[in-house]
Amino acid sequence: MQFYNIHSHIFNIRNAPRNFLNMFLPDSAARLVDWFTNTAPGAAVFQFLLSKLGGNLGKRYASFLQVGKSRNQREIFEGLRKQYADDPSIKIVALTMYMEHCGAGPSQTGYEGQLEGIIEVKKENPDNLLVFMGIDPRWKGGGKELKETVERYFETKIQVSADRSVYPFAGLKIYPSLGFYAFDEKLKETFEWAAQNSVPVLSHCSYLGGIYNNDTEFVNASLNPFDVYSGRRYSENFDENTPPPTPDDSFNVFKWALGQNNNLRNLHSCSYFLEPASFESILKYFTEKGTPLKICLAHFGGDDHVLDEASGAITKELYGMKQENWCSQIKSLIMKYPESVFTDISFTVGNSKTHKEFFKYLQNPQLRNRMLFGTDFFMTERLLPEKDDYATFKKAALKETFDKTNAWEIMASTNAETFLQSKYYPVANT
Repeated sequence: MQFYNIHSHIFNIRNAPRNFLNMFLPDSAARLVDWFTNTAPGAAVFQFLLSKLGGNLGKRYASFLQVGKSRNQREIFEGLRKQYADDPSIKIVALTMYMEHCGAGPSQTGYEGQLEGIIEVKKENPDNLLVFMGIDPRWKGGGKELKETVERYFETKIQVSADRSVYPFAGLKIYPSLGFYAFDEKLKETFEWAAQNSVPVLSHCSYLGGIYNNDTEFVNASLNPFDVYSGRRYSENFDENTPPPTPDDSFNVFKWALGQNNNLRNLHSCSYFLEPASFESILKYFTEKGTPLKICLAHFGGDDHVLDEASGAITKELYGMKQENWCSQIKSLIMKYPESVFTDISFTVGNSKTHKEFFKYLQNPQLRNRMLFGTDFFMTERLLPEKDDYATFKKAALKETFDKTNAWEIMASTNAETFLQSKYYPVANT
């Protein structure tokens, strides 16, 4: 069997926004950290401090410092591959990300530079690297231009030898908390193309986890747009008693003293953009049209929500329209749209307490067919090295059997190939 890690990243710090660190630390501290981390000893010190004191977001940036300051994407991918010495044939899905408009300035390379870099790595690793292209409605001027750009990239094969060429991309990646909803009108033509060609789409979907948009004015003005699939404002997709999206106006004295209160507010408000409920109109549209769109809602909502769902903990008030545990929401969408919705366990898998819950979900035949293995390298490196993250879960999964097939084969092979199968990655030919 062929096995896959469905969720990883290999972009480096030059592909990220210039002021990326300012989203996590006060401006003066950000400048100091950036200067110190240009040396190996300095980077090690700040990696430790961020991982211990910076919460979930701090740990993510600490991983950027540990891995993302590598010279290029090739170096990061080679480092990732070395961690799979016991399974050298595993295929890695690397997700590119468009981060040019998240309120932290442009990147050094520009997004096209990030794509050019990973295409070179794909050329050198045509079989064990699968690339997903990150898309954002703000990348191009309109929906038609975006779709044509995506299609051109997908169709331009890479010549890897005199008698062989391969498609460069195998899927699409979206990161709504960077400032948009998946139902944005500019994405519709691209999703129509993806559905027609069975191209999979993977979306970040972890409550209060990950990168966000730090442009307060933009975020607050964008929370209740028109939903092109339902034909009404986003808030009108819900019960009339459900209040419209409301920007977070909380006040945290400690964050305020550090000049970070708006950052915290923006992080909270951006959860509206990626909550599972925001995908309902898209899933309904493509299902009724007869061309289901394959969407993976990554991270299963996050480890806190997975564990809360398992314990029956009452969900506290959430930033989002639907006041329901995100893991629960994702499970419901899988059951309602069985031909469309997948989820992966990336990042969440780093908390070993979640493993037994994943195996419980695999007892349900519908959930069993839609759960994917992934790690979220290199965002996880400060929590657990990739080789340990992978080995710990694989060891546990090999012991769990469902209909004579173990959980590792189900999640890392069978389900992964169902998700990936398309014109651009014909599994039968691999």
